[in-house]
Amino acid sequence: MTRKLLIAAGVLVAIVVVAVSFLGSNLDSIVKKAITRVGSEMTGVSVDVDKVVIKLADGRGEIDGLVVDNPKGYKGSHAFKLGSIVLDLNPAPAAGDVVVIKELTIEAPDIVYDKGADGSNVEAIQRNIDEYGTTHGDQDKAAKDETAAKRFIIGSLQIRNGKIRLTGRDTVIDLPTLQLRDVGKSRGGMTGAEIAGIVVKQMTQATVSSAARALAQEGVQQRVDEAKERRRPGR
Repeated sequence: MTRKLLIAAGVLVAIVVVAVSFLGSNLDSIVKKAITRVGSEMTGVSVDVDKVVIKLADGRGEIDGLVVDNPKGYKGSHAFKLGSIVLDLNPAPAAGDVVVIKELTIEAPDIVYDKGADGSNVEAIQRNIDEYGTTHGDQDKAAKDETAAKRFIIGSLQIRNGKIRLTGRDTVIDLPTLQLRDVGKSRGGMTGAEIAGIVVKQMTQATVSSAARALAQEGVQQRVDEAKERRRPGR
């Protein structure tokens, strides 16, 4: 179970990186189209976003209502949903291809985990992403050329107030708050993929402990309830 929850976290970050990688040289409508097009191709399911507002002159950016649908045959209104991605950008970008993001906050990610006959919804999406990476190669060359040279420095990166919900059960697991500072600064900037790798690693460590703790507590409670049931009169 824990490994599958980590897959969910990894897919979530992969979609966020799609959004981040297009900032700095594109504006609202182009970023929105990039998220829906590339996100849908990567995941094999519909990816939608409600609103994108990027004001480089004011140093602000916000992406609201990013939703990743469930694969066919799985329950739940969605697989992943983000409340918002808020960016505090440097209004005077660094020279060259380095984009300075003073703050990047991913607010209230909601991950729904559903287990089906062929595995979970998050595993199905992960398989689609893996297949996309091996079969596309340079087919999306234009997008790759556009984003490959972009590097980012993030002063503060936060993922907070997230939940992982298990369908068919009452269990809701808190996604641990993640906060990193000066991401990419020591190297003069990092690519979106490199940033994703750092975030996934940190989220993995935090999620392993919290998921294991929550599921262990659920197991203890189940055994207590079974013991009470056995002690009931007439049994």
